Amino acid sequence: MFFLFGCISQNSSPTGEIVYTPVLTIYTYDSMVSEYGLGPKVVPAFEEKCNCKVKMLAKGDAGQVLTTLILEKENPKADVVIGIDNSMASRAISADVLEEFTPENIALVSEELRFGNGYLTPYDYGYFAFVYDSDKINFPLNNFDSLLDPTLTKSIVIQNPKTSSPGLGLLLWTVNVYGDPGYKEFWKKLKPNILTVTDSWDESAGLFAAGEAPIYFSYATSPPYYAEAEGKTNILGARFNEGHYVQIEGMGIVKGTKNRKLAEQFIEFSLTEKFQKEIPLHQYMLPANENVSVPKSFEDYAIVPHATLQLDSDLVEQKQGEWISEWEKIIISG
Repeated sequence: MFFLFGCISQNSSPTGEIVYTPVLTIYTYDSMVSEYGLGPKVVPAFEEKCNCKVKMLAKGDAGQVLTTLILEKENPKADVVIGIDNSMASRAISADVLEEFTPENIALVSEELRFGNGYLTPYDYGYFAFVYDSDKINFPLNNFDSLLDPTLTKSIVIQNPKTSSPGLGLLLWTVNVYGDPGYKEFWKKLKPNILTVTDSWDESAGLFAAGEAPIYFSYATSPPYYAEAEGKTNILGARFNEGHYVQIEGMGIVKGTKNRKLAEQFIEFSLTEKFQKEIPLHQYMLPANENVSVPKSFEDYAIVPHATLQLDSDLVEQKQGEWISEWEKIIISG
């Protein structure tokens, strides 16, 4: 028999002796725990390594994961959080829901990818991009202005920056490209071409898969997924002349964890080759460990940006609330 009691599990051995096994609880986003996601590929290997059990719980998109941590701050139920990215790091740190930790093998990650001031460890990265069905879109999507074409009315699915890390990334990308307040004018022009705004990336991907829209906001590494998993080479990423906004995903130790040592071990494990080699074909992102290679489909179908874009993290922390509020006025309320 197997029962869960907080952070330990109770098992009966063949001799009838009660054995207690530590349980590591991880909060993450939906796609991480899906049947074909990264979680099912790496959790068994870690459980074998640590002689423990892992509960990996999905809480929606990454923005919803962070909101859950904040709501549970006085009585934390997780030990590790996966999916807080460079755009949300300042909010997580200022909310005081993380504990400082730098893994001993952090040297496997290049300096350019490190973020979070010692509270977060990067495990993968990628670039945001609009992904489209080239059988339905017959003109080049090569910059933000190309999305304003009147033939694209009600053709684009995006995510809400209040609940979704890609949604926030898109908003920050437009601020980076058009400046403040210039980004507001762009969103006013784009609004007629937006079919819907979803709370999570998974919902947007589902609508695109169902043929509800020919364009959705995703990643530069999404086209390799369609080529590898679905045999579709007509799903392409739009390479923008302005460059692409980078997303670096991290994991951290939840403040108040009762399993600090086990949490540290998991984060150390996340940078090893055993974990990192599963990222390209199960996360469809780029591995943070610079020694791990990617499959040929990434070379053939992933976008290589003209330039890497990213706003200063202090500016994002200071202005993010205002930018989201203005976006809501334009897209949701306007």
